[in-house]
Amino acid sequence: MDSNNTSSTKLDVYEIVTNRIIDLLEAGTVPWQKPWTDSGVPMNLISKRAYRGINLWLLLSLNYERNLFLTWDQLKKIGGSVNKDEHGHVVVFWKNVKKESEEGEQEGKAKTVSMLRYYKVFNIAQCRDIPTDLIPELLKDEIPPIHECETIIQTMPDCPIIKHKENKAFYHVVEDYINMPKKKSFKTIEAYYSTFFHELVHSTGAEKRLCRKTITEMAEFGSEPYSIEELIAEMGAAYLNSYTGILDKEMGNSVAYIQGWLEKLKNDKRFIISASGQAQKAVDLILGRKDNETKDEVDKSSEE
Repeated sequence: MDSNNTSSTKLDVYEIVTNRIIDLLEAGTVPWQKPWTDSGVPMNLISKRAYRGINLWLLLSLNYERNLFLTWDQLKKIGGSVNKDEHGHVVVFWKNVKKESEEGEQEGKAKTVSMLRYYKVFNIAQCRDIPTDLIPELLKDEIPPIHECETIIQTMPDCPIIKHKENKAFYHVVEDYINMPKKKSFKTIEAYYSTFFHELVHSTGAEKRLCRKTITEMAEFGSEPYSIEELIAEMGAAYLNSYTGILDKEMGNSVAYIQGWLEKLKNDKRFIISASGQAQKAVDLILGRKDNETKDEVDKSSEE
């Protein structure tokens, strides 16, 4: 049993997360293509907060029947315990720490910097003696998925202009519009909306929205910023797919596709953390979430 619930200052957290994603890709699993329709969005059992950013995909990839997790301290407080030989799962968070002034800098002025840390959580399936009244019922969404997709597009704050003139999907950065082929051009209606979401995420990078450099600087095809932007769009679209309850069977999972992401991850251990954080911000904007609902985890105290 692994009861460690404290963040590490010695281990490279970027490397821990990146290696986990690499292992999944090498096994043929694309984490950001895992839907949560049947098992629920990964959530903390006690705080009822949904996990965000890379934590969402890390926990979703574990394939538990219910995506409900809690920390070791939380488990002890409710009188539960961890089953024998079970191990906790890594969850990352940003922690603000003070950095002492370096030589040449004004004395007495300590900087505050954000550092990536981690702790561990357990799924309810790994535990025993959890009071049954704490486990919420898994509710099914009564709204038809396609209606939900249309609602997201229609209610996105400051949504770009939508056109259906050319037979290809793209976001025009300079003129701020999305072009989509007509629905009949796609094999399934799910593929249409999944592609639409991909372009919608791209549009959030416009200067007047999130001002994401990977969009505003219009990086060349194949470059590092271009690759990051594509992963942001893929992750954001995958989130919206699960949020609405659609499943796009056409999403890429070929050997070449997976090898492409493996190469990027192996060359830059910060790649996946950065992209997933930006994708979360894009989704928050599209869904019109308020600032107090979109704060990234800066401390795990809310789960103690």
